[in-house]
Amino acid sequence: MSLLLGIDFGTSYFKVGLFDAAGTLKGLGRVAVEKDMPGRGWCEVPVPRFWSMLRRGLASALTEADATVNEIAAVSYASQANSFVCLDAAGEPLTSLILWTDARAEPVAPDVEAFSQRDEFARTVGFHGWSSGFAVAKWRWLQINQPDVWARSRHVLTLSDYFTFALTGERVADASTAAFLGLYDLSRRRWWPEALAAGRIETERLATPVRPGSVVGRTVDAAVQKLGLPAGVPFAVGGLDHHVAALGSGLGTSADVSISTGTVLAAMTLGADFEPKCGCYHGPHFDEGQFYRLAFDPDGAGQLEAYQREFAPELTLEQLLAQAATVPAASSTRKDPAASRGAAVRHLLEKIAAAQRALVGQVIGAAGVSRIVATGGGARSPLWLQIKADMFNVPVVTPSSPERASLGAAMLASIAAGWCNDAAQATAAMQSPGRIFMPDTETVERYRDWAP
Repeated sequence: MSLLLGIDFGTSYFKVGLFDAAGTLKGLGRVAVEKDMPGRGWCEVPVPRFWSMLRRGLASALTEADATVNEIAAVSYASQANSFVCLDAAGEPLTSLILWTDARAEPVAPDVEAFSQRDEFARTVGFHGWSSGFAVAKWRWLQINQPDVWARSRHVLTLSDYFTFALTGERVADASTAAFLGLYDLSRRRWWPEALAAGRIETERLATPVRPGSVVGRTVDAAVQKLGLPAGVPFAVGGLDHHVAALGSGLGTSADVSISTGTVLAAMTLGADFEPKCGCYHGPHFDEGQFYRLAFDPDGAGQLEAYQREFAPELTLEQLLAQAATVPAASSTRKDPAASRGAAVRHLLEKIAAAQRALVGQVIGAAGVSRIVATGGGARSPLWLQIKADMFNVPVVTPSSPERASLGAAMLASIAAGWCNDAAQATAAMQSPGRIFMPDTETVERYRDWAP
């Protein structure tokens, strides 16, 4: 049996998936990301722990698939952005992996923030403004507060860049996640010198951007010790997790917009340009000539988990969702102290769906939507999917595979394996639609003016 390895570097969980040529999930390892917070606002993962988590995830996936590492035909990934590590001249880590959620650089250095507010910035990189979540803000913090570490560093690689470098020896970056740094010139498809100067980062420290999905080589001997993969496994760079999950969900084929309900809420569509739009981010798609447009809200499905912890710790999320299903649409309120748990949970589901409706409006503007594909943990709830179909007043489809980001990564791995020629062919071979949730006319009217 030959399998494709697709790794989803999520913020909360790393998910290691093994898929066959038809896109069927054969084995999955799901590992919670164990973070350290050694200082105020800090959020890190020590590099040895990073590899330990991945090895555990791969071992679980192989056990479930009843397979060995020698059956892995190729590998790729879906990744968070703006998480990074500093390496010395020998390629050894000088820091932990500093995650995008790390807020040590708040407030952002004034000169860095001022540069990113220029109109030229948005026209070049495809979004407005650097904040403390961006790697460049934390690089400046290191320059000021840990100059010895910065002086010793020769390479500054994002999480996905480091993963690629460690396994293949190639210092390359997929342009999908590179675009989220605010340093990438989308028109010229290269690092933007003016932005690098503003961040005081030399080109030589960074990986070289390539088109997402590009085949960049094979695993080297170091992959055995770090991940347990043998040398010689073909490797394709992946892309931003939301972007790769959209690929695994059929964005552009099954639907013209994808939405994600996870740690953050997100909406994405594809287009032929990257005209700056308030609240939106852009990056290159897997096919030449297209770009993704992404809008997100950090206040995601964690609201539901927070409610469970505070008000119903004895119940599972599935039990709470079952109670919510008994409550009529648009009639619930968490503000009412007499409201039932079901009503409170339904209100939360509707509130989050309304936030996603606003995100969809951001990415599509005046364009119409014919179908939306749902990804993320929230796509596992039929109730929630029906609420979204009714609130958006368009069909909402959820693919048959439960792990869309890992599947999207496996689809890119299929190109490295030589099974498919490009992302479009991989989509046709490996992505299959699941259930379709149609809007109900009466309920659509109830949600017409619903707002959080």
